[in-house]
Amino acid sequence: MSGKVFAATLLLSWLAGVQPAMAESPKVQPPPNAELGIEKLGNEKFRIGNVIVDKAARRFSLPARVAHTTDPLEYFAVARGGAKEYESLLELDATATQFQLASILIGLDDARSVKPRYQFDERPAEGPAVDIRIDWSDEFRSVSITASEALMFDRKPITSDEWVYTGSVTEANGQFMAETIGSVISFVHDPFAIIDHHSGIGVGKYGSITGNGVLLPPVGATVTVSVSLNQQDKRGEASKPIEPRE
Repeated sequence: MSGKVFAATLLLSWLAGVQPAMAESPKVQPPPNAELGIEKLGNEKFRIGNVIVDKAARRFSLPARVAHTTDPLEYFAVARGGAKEYESLLELDATATQFQLASILIGLDDARSVKPRYQFDERPAEGPAVDIRIDWSDEFRSVSITASEALMFDRKPITSDEWVYTGSVTEANGQFMAETIGSVISFVHDPFAIIDHHSGIGVGKYGSITGNGVLLPPVGATVTVSVSLNQQDKRGEASKPIEPRE
């Protein structure tokens, strides 16, 4: 089942002015302690917890912490408290559900996505193409790099910047697996992640992918992660952004 079903049910309940208790949909239950709290900011902008969504620009951003740079990595980012934090470059200051709701608001749709069948699946992942950037500032400068520039393979920069929205998976019992595991942005073809790398730059390369310590701020530093629809790449296509009811 599509991971979008779970988050869309919550989102549509909010758009209709209904509290997302899911009383009418017993098979779809919100995750424990899910922080939804969608706030309208005006000018087609919304806040979902710490996630800021710009629907018109088809982009959202959120804070994150640099978690690991020198350790072997399999994830670009996990949700706050995610189980795979120990092998992730970043830990997002948001839940997977909040990230999924933001994705839906900017029009990302997994209807045509080809999700990994299992972790380390060698088949390419397909879906709407997205651009991912990391931004931060210190007392001397402001820096903005792509997700791939933040990673290294065998101590060499990665040039493949092909990230696609796959939408995670919702089990038959309504369990949204990205929320359960905390997988958000993977590069090893994790079927439970919300975004993955098209070719899977970490598949078959365990221990070879690390953070780019030359470019990145130190572990523990706060950065901003932004995700936007790549409107030049028609891979998987995307739907129109959801129109929140005024």
